Amino acid sequence: MTQRTRRKNVKEKIKTKAFWGKLLAIFFAVMVLCTIVSRAADSVIVPKVRLEKPSSGNLKYKIKGKGSIRASKGDLVTVPANLRVKEVTKPGTNIKPGDPLVLIDTEELSRELDEQKDKLEQLCLQFEKEQISQTPDARTPQTYLAEKNLEMARNNYQEASARLDEAVNTENQEAAERQRKADEQKQAAYDTFLMQGGEENVEAKAAYDQTISSIDQELERTASEKQTQIESLKQSVDAMQDALDQAQAAYEIAQTEDENTNANEQKAKQSSDLTLEGLKIDIGQQEKAIKRLQDIMDAKGVIKSTVKGTITQNSLSEGMVTSGQEYIRIGTGGYEFLAPVDKENALKLKEGDTILAEFTGMKGQKKLKIQSIRTEENRSGDESGAAGGTGDGTKQNQDDIRYITAKIEGDEYSDGMEGAYVIEKESDIRYDWILPIEAVREDSKGAYCLAVRKTNTILGEEYVTERISLVKKAKDLNRVAVEGALTDKTKVIKESSKEIEEGDRVRIDQ
Repeated sequence: MTQRTRRKNVKEKIKTKAFWGKLLAIFFAVMVLCTIVSRAADSVIVPKVRLEKPSSGNLKYKIKGKGSIRASKGDLVTVPANLRVKEVTKPGTNIKPGDPLVLIDTEELSRELDEQKDKLEQLCLQFEKEQISQTPDARTPQTYLAEKNLEMARNNYQEASARLDEAVNTENQEAAERQRKADEQKQAAYDTFLMQGGEENVEAKAAYDQTISSIDQELERTASEKQTQIESLKQSVDAMQDALDQAQAAYEIAQTEDENTNANEQKAKQSSDLTLEGLKIDIGQQEKAIKRLQDIMDAKGVIKSTVKGTITQNSLSEGMVTSGQEYIRIGTGGYEFLAPVDKENALKLKEGDTILAEFTGMKGQKKLKIQSIRTEENRSGDESGAAGGTGDGTKQNQDDIRYITAKIEGDEYSDGMEGAYVIEKESDIRYDWILPIEAVREDSKGAYCLAVRKTNTILGEEYVTERISLVKKAKDLNRVAVEGALTDKTKVIKESSKEIEEGDRVRIDQ
C-alpha cells in the first residue's frame, strides 16, 4: 500500500512538472510572437529616413536668362516739344553728318518759336522786377529817436544831480556860517547876561534863556527849510533816474528791433538773390530752346545728324505732335550684350565671369566675359531701353534687377538682336558645411536641420531626432551653405517617409 502510494505521488509530480513546462513554453512563444508583431507594427508606424553627412566645398551656380545686343557707342538726338512731325528716317538707315533725321512742319514750328520768345520776354521782365524789389525801402531806424530820448534823459539826470550836489554843498557852507553867527550871538548874550549880574539877576537869567532859545529855533527852522529843498531835489534826481532807465530800455528794444529788421532784410535779399539766379538759369535755358528752334527753322524744318552711323532706334512717327520725350538713337560703332539678372543672382557674379550666349539667327554658343554689373539698364544720357524683364517672362520690381554687360566683337551682329545666356560657375567662397536643400528646415525660431541620435532601450537600439540650429549663408539650386554645430560625423536627415519633429523615433533607410 505504501509503495503504491509513492508511485502515485511520483506520477502526479511528473504530470505537474510537465504542465508547468508546457505553460512556460507557451509563455515564451507568446512573448516571441508579441515581439514579432511589435517589430512589424513598429516598422509600419515609425518613419523611415534617409541620412546624409554635411560636406565642405563650393556651391555651384547656374544662372539663365535673355538679353539683347545694342550699340555700345552712339549719339542721342532729342526733338523739342509741341512740333508736328512730317517725315522721319527709319531705324536701320546708315547716315552721315548732315543727313536729315526728321522733317518738322514749319507753320507749327513758327508758332512754337513765337511762344517761346514770349516766354523769354516774360522771364526777362520777372528778372527786372526782382532786381527792383531788391532796392530797400527808405526808413528811419527805431534807434534814431530812441537814442535822442536817451541822450535827453541822460542830460536831465546829470543836470538834476548837479543841482542836488550844488544845493548840498551850499547848505553845508551856509549851515556852518549860520552856526558861527549863532555861536557869536550866544556869546554876546552870555556876556550881557554876566554884566547884568548873572545867576543872581532873575530877569537877566530869563532874558538870556529866551535869547538862546530864539537863536536855536532860528537855526532849526532855517535847517529844516534847506533840508526840504534838498529832499525835493533828491526826488527830482530819482525821477530823472527812472526816466533814464526807461529811455535806456527803450533804446535797447529799438536796437533789437533794428537788428531783426536788418536780419529780415538780409534774408529777403538772399531769397531774392536765389530767385535772380533761378531766373538767370531759366533765361539761359529758354535762350537755348529758342536757338534750337531757330536753327531748325533756318534749316527749313529739317533736323540733321552730326555723326556717322546707323539709326538704331526712333520713337518718332509721322503726323505725331512731340512731347519732348522722343528721341533718335544713332549707333556709331561697337556692340555690347545687355541682359537683366535678379539682384540675388547678381551678387554671385563678378566682372570677368564667363557667359555662354546663343543669338537668334546664329549658330553655336558665343563665349563672352562680363564687363560690368550695374543697377541701371541705360547708359549715361541714354533714355532708351534695350532689354527688359529677367528672361523668364515675369516682371520684377526695378530695385530687384541688375544688368550685366559683355563686349561683343565682330560685324555679324546688329543692334536689337536677341539672345539667351547661361552662366555656370562655382562660388568664390569655399564653405565649411554644405547640406542638401531638402535637409534645411525653417520655423519661427529660424533655420535648422534634424540629425539622428542612437539610444539603447529594453527592446534594443533606437534612433531619435535632434534639432541643430543653422544660419544660412548661401545656396544654389540643390544645396545650402550653412553655419551650425555640425561635424563630419553628423548624420542629417535628408528625406523622411512621414512628417517628423524633434524627439521623434525614426528608422534608418539602409
